[in-house]
Amino acid sequence: MIGAVDSAALLELVWAAPIAAITVVTAWGLVVYGTARAGEARRDGRTVRAALHVAMAGLGGAIFVSAIVLGLIVTTAKG
Repeated sequence: MIGAVDSAALLELVWAAPIAAITVVTAWGLVVYGTARAGEARRDGRTVRAALHVAMAGLGGAIFVSAIVLGLIVTTAKG
């Protein structure tokens, strides 16, 4: 039995999935990079640079969590 295919939803998935994947990977990369560089800067005594790297890691973490939450909301939404 052949089921009906929602072409609009399929096309939306084609562009939305890569954007979501790139966003999540880039955000997590900011967390990892910012955390590593903050540790190095702190050990070198560069507190301002360390604080900026911590802020970058925090921004990446916020984007990462927001993307995951938005994905869960969209996935569980009915309609």
